[in-house]
Formats: sequence, structure tokens, C-alpha cells
Amino acid sequence: MRARKRPTITVGVGAAAVAVLGAGIIAAPAHAEPQGYTEVEYGVGFFYGSFDEDPNYVLLVGGSAEEFCDVGGDDPFGTAEPGTATARIFERKNGVVDIKVNSRNQPIYLYESDLGGPGFIEEFCDIYFDEDPATTVADPVATGKAKLKVRTSVISESSADVFNSVNGTLEAGDGTTYTVRAAADVLIRDDVPVGNPADFISFDLTEIRR
Repeated sequence: MRARKRPTITVGVGAAAVAVLGAGIIAAPAHAEPQGYTEVEYGVGFFYGSFDEDPNYVLLVGGSAEEFCDVGGDDPFGTAEPGTATARIFERKNGVVDIKVNSRNQPIYLYESDLGGPGFIEEFCDIYFDEDPATTVADPVATGKAKLKVRTSVISESSADVFNSVNGTLEAGDGTTYTVRAAADVLIRDDVPVGNPADFISFDLTEIRR
């Protein structure tokens, strides 16, 4: 498996940020606790990846591709949240609701695919559910753990400022170790990310030389 040795920013597939908007509104409590925030359980299901590179990679956060399929059903890359974390919900006086997550040891799975995140998951789940013994799903090329950060400001029912990132380590079956950093920083309006993915997605995979 080949990985970039220097940091790069590429077009990629970010986290399921659209789902965060809806989740943030639903999770918002009526009143904050005395410490100024309320803690709630937060579903984790993010994906990032490279674009138009050789090879292309898809990084899943929160669970394996199989778990995304099992949890997401007909919409595994839009609503699947196989993992969990604790979120702090802050209600601001101006009506904005801030969601903050700092979670360590989130499971991460790296796959090789030319389809990008949504296409990869869609194809994977089709094969996973087809019950045909002649077809087999792809194994991850590396697995590991990462620190997850989420900073989402729900501005209104139709818009949110979304940031999420992961920073972790992966190990392949042959013992090769990698570090990975990925992030999405995007404004969501009416469930649609605003702008070019090249401007708000970053993905960097680096082999650790020993």
C-alpha cells in the first residue's frame, strides 16, 4: 500500500455533516445545566477520503463498512452512526446551539476505492446484502483509533457551521503503520454543503518510517 509522505490537502468526502444539522436541533435541550451545557449521547458516523489519486482511500470513523451498512440501511452514508460519543450542548442567548465533542479512541477503518465515500459505501452495502457467496466485500487495508473533534453551530433550522476532524494511527495487516489527519469545515444550508469540497475537506495519510 502506498501513502503520501508529505502533508497534502485534497478533494475528498467529508463527514455526514448534513445529518449533524438535524441531530443538533433534535438534541438541543430546553434548558442548560448549571455548568452551562447539557451532555447528550452523540452518534458517530463520519467518512473522509482522497480524490483522483492513485490509490484513492476512504476513511470511515465510528465503525467498519459492515457496521455502516447494518446501521444505515437504505442510506448508509447519509444517516449511519455506528459509533457513539458524548456531546456538550450549549444554548446561546442569540438562539444558536453549539455542539462540541472531544472523543478519544474512536475506531477508524481505511479502505481503498476509486468511488469516493458515498459510492464506496453504496457498492459495499449492495454486495454485503446480496447473499451471493460468489461476491465478497472489501477488507480494510488498515485499522486503528483516532481522536475525534466536532464543533457545530446550529444557526437555524436550515443552516449550520460544521467542523469535524480526526487525528489517529492505523496499522495494516503487514505491520505497516500510518498516521492520518482529516477534517471538514463547511457551512450547511438547506441540508447542502456550501462551496467546493476542495476548499473545505482535508485528508492526509502518512506512512511512519522506522
